[in-house]
Amino acid sequence: MRANIFSDMTWFTPSVLKLAQLLATLGAVYGYVHTSGLKARQISAHEMSTSYDYIVVGGGQSGLVVANRLSENPNRSVLVVEYGYFDDNPAQVEPSSSFPVSLPQKDLFNATSVPQPGLNNRLGQVLAAAVVGGGSTINGMVFDRGSAEDYDIWERFGNPGWGWKHLLPYFKKSTTFTPPRPELAREFNITWDAERAYGNGPIRANFPDWQWPTLKIQWDAWREIGMPVNVEGAAGDAWGAYWTPSSMDTSYRRSYSRTGYWDPASTRKNLDLLIGYRVNEVLFNSGKRATAVTIQERDTPNNASRITVRATREIILCAGWLHTPQILQRSGLGPRARLEEAGVEVLVDLPGVGSNLQDHPAFIIDYQYLTDLFPNPSSLTDNTTFAAWANEQWIQRRGPLSMGITNSLVTAPLVTLPNYHTVLQKGYTQDVEAYLPKTYSAQQVKSFITQRDILLASFPRLNNGVVEMIFAGQPGTFIILMKPLSRGTTLLNTTDVYAEPIIDYNTNINPVDLDIMVSTIMLYRRWMSTKAMERLTPVETFPGLNVTTNEQIIASLKNTMQSGVGHSCCTAAMSPRELSGVVAPDLTVYGVIGLSIGDLSVVPIIPATHTCATVYAIAEKAADLIKARHAS
Repeated sequence: MRANIFSDMTWFTPSVLKLAQLLATLGAVYGYVHTSGLKARQISAHEMSTSYDYIVVGGGQSGLVVANRLSENPNRSVLVVEYGYFDDNPAQVEPSSSFPVSLPQKDLFNATSVPQPGLNNRLGQVLAAAVVGGGSTINGMVFDRGSAEDYDIWERFGNPGWGWKHLLPYFKKSTTFTPPRPELAREFNITWDAERAYGNGPIRANFPDWQWPTLKIQWDAWREIGMPVNVEGAAGDAWGAYWTPSSMDTSYRRSYSRTGYWDPASTRKNLDLLIGYRVNEVLFNSGKRATAVTIQERDTPNNASRITVRATREIILCAGWLHTPQILQRSGLGPRARLEEAGVEVLVDLPGVGSNLQDHPAFIIDYQYLTDLFPNPSSLTDNTTFAAWANEQWIQRRGPLSMGITNSLVTAPLVTLPNYHTVLQKGYTQDVEAYLPKTYSAQQVKSFITQRDILLASFPRLNNGVVEMIFAGQPGTFIILMKPLSRGTTLLNTTDVYAEPIIDYNTNINPVDLDIMVSTIMLYRRWMSTKAMERLTPVETFPGLNVTTNEQIIASLKNTMQSGVGHSCCTAAMSPRELSGVVAPDLTVYGVIGLSIGDLSVVPIIPATHTCATVYAIAEKAADLIKARHAS
């Protein structure tokens, strides 16, 4: 049984559970259905050509971007092979579908992690999308980017051309921004910088038609404790407190890879999409050039009929953090010892394939406002008159039901947390190898030490957030660790290479991660104790007023934290080969020809942001790099 975010009710404390319930039960009935004509180039296996210029493995978020851009040239043929199916449920494009409220099991892979010692041997939830459009189909629609420092870190790790100034054009290329309605912007002091941050791209970034009145007090409280406030996070200033739009169109429907990239390209005669098929391996010739993929219908036995499809120019893996490294390993690219144990012939010994796994571990702290303003999020379930008004407004696509999770974020720099000097000292002086996966080679240990040194040198900077707190008027929130030092793995199941990989997040293995979370809880309590908050009379309900010492807080963290929030990445990292890199800065896989990666697995160090917008930028840049390689 899949371990997921709902696996124990301590994860959803009362105010957060109430918010989840109201989002899940309201607003979903006024959806719309995708028209069948938009799937014109969806094909069956017998309609597939035997050869294409490009094969894109994965029709998730990144794969649809790459396929769209490559098929812009009518003289190039493109095949996309996707394990999942289309999700035509009208509710899935509504704000009420926001993660973590709605996670359709049919849109997810059935994978579990191994028990996590840092979570008292609970399983870490595995969130990997199996649906056309990938994670953009089921995520929370929080459409933010990391700070400039987040991406400059990548460049410092040996990846020229991947800093903020190089990625900003691709963020802009992928996105079109619509300002909030003027009255709402004035009332809540919503700020943005469209000229610096946005372009004219396929994905729509928009603010909802509503914010809760309590939010004004929350903003005042952040200012009171000295949290830096920025005008626009998407312009490279995603640290401190800032506003961020949602990935929704002007009718407040989900704007995602399917609507933005697939639908406009779906009638192109040079673009084919095959759904419901698994890619087994990439095939290579004697010169180690990728020439084809083998595929078979999903949910069939491993010995079922297979089809081989050739690629004359390039194969691009966009199968995500979980399956891109798995396909590489099944194809003979990965850590030698693991491949030999699994009986896979080693083509290229790449120790980094399937290692370096990172996500954003999360914890919920909960409060109750005894004297909350009206209306507030609870009014949608506790006040029938207000709920009826909200539903009437939503018929006209207005009002509270246009909201997703949040449009207000604090990504707190380490220097805003209590005891940050102690955290830094522990990070520099600890025995690094003791906290890394046992499968790590000496080269991989060296690679992590390089990562750690880059991260710790960046931590004292104000323009670099390490932990996130969302706020939208509700008293409780997620506290999310954005820059963990723990590293995990996703490695071949050696007894069945076609089964889901063995996934180990190693959540909280590095004690620095827990120290940062403890300091963040202290910061949150300080925020709730401000003069501004007195009007709301906040009372902590979880972990509770009796949980005060570091040891007590850590015990609560281990009992209730989750391994991530669906931002898993970094398992086929872009970095120098001598630092266990898997792909070069041009995203080609080391040691072979004609194979590249265009998804979130190439990220070397997880950015302090919800990853959706970053995936679009990576995939847009990947498409340009591929086009440049095959310009003649």
